[in-house]
Amino acid sequence: MSTTADKLSQSTRSQLIKLCNDRLADAVDLQLQCKHAYWNTKEPELATLRELFDELNESIEDYIDRIAERAVEIGGVANSTERVLATWWHLLCSPDAVCRNHAPVIATALESFGEVLRQTTDTANEFGDLASAEMFTEISDGVDKWRRTLAAI
Repeated sequence: MSTTADKLSQSTRSQLIKLCNDRLADAVDLQLQCKHAYWNTKEPELATLRELFDELNESIEDYIDRIAERAVEIGGVANSTERVLATWWHLLCSPDAVCRNHAPVIATALESFGEVLRQTTDTANEFGDLASAEMFTEISDGVDKWRRTLAAI
């Protein structure tokens, strides 16, 4: 772990870095689920849903960058390689990889991601890391908006 100007203890930073990397892996997993939905959406919803999934993908990419950058800011390494992603993801996903209606599947994954983000926010607050807590709250708010949008379809 690298030295930072952050006043958090090394032990606390280690735990926060793990939380960041857990959420980073979840966000990458969510992004891959979103791309799967984008690629496999069929008529008649093709244009509308594909555009929506593409916009969601862009938002998730921003979440990924923010979480990765926070892990590095507090002295860690942003770690979401394919090798660790498979062992760290926490999101619910559909066992049916070839479903016809991807919107509720992605809405469920967003709901799952939102829940773990809220838990992570609580933990960051308990550790006294207000910057991480604020970041996770903002991401959670964005995820909840996307979930409501997809759930309404």
